[in-house]
Amino acid sequence: HTPSKRMRCIGVGLAGTASGSFLVKKARVTHLQMEGIIKDPVIEHIPDELPVPDWSLLHSNTPLHSYSRHDLEERCNALTEALGHAKVQLAVAHEIMSGQSAQLIVQNMGMEAMNRALFEKEQPKNRDRTAMFPKNFGRHATAPEWVLQKRTLEDEGKQKEADKAQRKVTKAGKKARKVELEERWKAVCVAHEEAIVQWKATCETLKASGVAAKNLPKKPKRVLKASLVEESEDGDEAGGSDEESDSDDE
Repeated sequence: HTPSKRMRCIGVGLAGTASGSFLVKKARVTHLQMEGIIKDPVIEHIPDELPVPDWSLLHSNTPLHSYSRHDLEERCNALTEALGHAKVQLAVAHEIMSGQSAQLIVQNMGMEAMNRALFEKEQPKNRDRTAMFPKNFGRHATAPEWVLQKRTLEDEGKQKEADKAQRKVTKAGKKARKVELEERWKAVCVAHEEAIVQWKATCETLKASGVAAKNLPKKPKRVLKASLVEESEDGDEAGGSDEESDSDDE
């Protein structure tokens, strides 16, 4: 597995747990959630009960030509046994390093989550308070300037609410397009697999009838997922232009 694939596997595994799923989300973490994953580091070492290879076999002062057949057989057996012990030691060391790497990754994800929470806490709160009486000067409620300022602030508030609602609609539309794209991609993959099966059957039939390999039909190609995304975007642009033309006609 590549490092990126290992990270994805760890993310999927954490998402399926009750105590670590928050690490793969962007929501603010709490100290109770962090208490669930903050543990004492586990320092492992190769168990002493594992057999240790006979490293002295690497250094032999006796020339090979002086060995008898029996001595050579014994040395080969000893080297094979030492190599087997070394293989076991290497496998155990690899598992220990994998576990330690996983600890570091989880700790790093926890630190990033805590850093996001700390960053949000450090940001100044958005105090949406209107200063109707700037510089503490009094104003008459029927004054034209006061009425104009009040209407302007009301219009700005309505515009903010409209923008917020539009963002929600845009987000929902993107989510729906993503779901639709995934369904279309699944259908494309199924159709491609069926085409491959049919192509193989056709090739077998043609080979049996004596058709040369160079004259066999080419293997069906599957469209790229990026092309489906482009088609979806083109469709959205076309739909938007149609809506604009309809509104112009009205």
